[in-house]
Amino acid sequence: MDKNRAEDIFPEICDGLFSYDEKKYKEILENYFVDDAKLSHPLLNVEGTHNIFRVFRVWTSLNLQPPQIDEYPIFDVENAFIRVTQHFRPRILPFVHLSIPSVTILKFRKADNGLYYIVKQEDNWTLEGLIQSVPLINWWYDNVVRVVMGGLFTRVGSFLDTANVATYRLTENSHEAISHGQTKAKEYLGPFKDSYINPPLNKAQEIISDGLTKGQHFTYRARNAIWNAQEGVKNHLTKVTGGHSNLYINENDS
Repeated sequence: MDKNRAEDIFPEICDGLFSYDEKKYKEILENYFVDDAKLSHPLLNVEGTHNIFRVFRVWTSLNLQPPQIDEYPIFDVENAFIRVTQHFRPRILPFVHLSIPSVTILKFRKADNGLYYIVKQEDNWTLEGLIQSVPLINWWYDNVVRVVMGGLFTRVGSFLDTANVATYRLTENSHEAISHGQTKAKEYLGPFKDSYINPPLNKAQEIISDGLTKGQHFTYRARNAIWNAQEGVKNHLTKVTGGHSNLYINENDS
């Protein structure tokens, strides 16, 4: 199938695919399906166009009414979605009639010749469609199951909402209690902190500062004593040598 002509070809494909005309159905399989195509159905899975054709023969021989196409495909190059109403009416019990809304998906693959061919057909029946196809079950489902479940979920949602509000309030109150306790603890521990922690720290700082000051004074006095001793030695040597001696004392040696 040429994707540029998809809109023109699809009505032909759908009419042949969902008709009970054996000749049309076989032509669709031969012209638009690959040989190893697959059919996926709520009741069975088969592979190969020859097996798909056999399923078609069995189904049409057992069922009286062909499907009805509700909406032609929406094609996105690789997939086509077709809304179909399946009619379940056994030939041996023609008065039994179930109309089942379904969706058929055709999956395409590009071949070497540039054309697209169907590699898989998926027939999907929804749970709601199956329930609605049975009159008594449909009434019970709409008027009992859905009503009861709707009320149940509404009540559960209301309970969860109430629980969330209560949890939020408890959390907010706990934060306030913790904050209040922290404030009280700070107020209680404040005097102890000032009385027992700050004085020792201040005293230690005073001792260290006083030690540094005394050390600086001691160093200054020691340097003065060394300098005076050096000057005394120089003067004595000058007197002994008559002022002509080259002897000297290096201050760095001290």
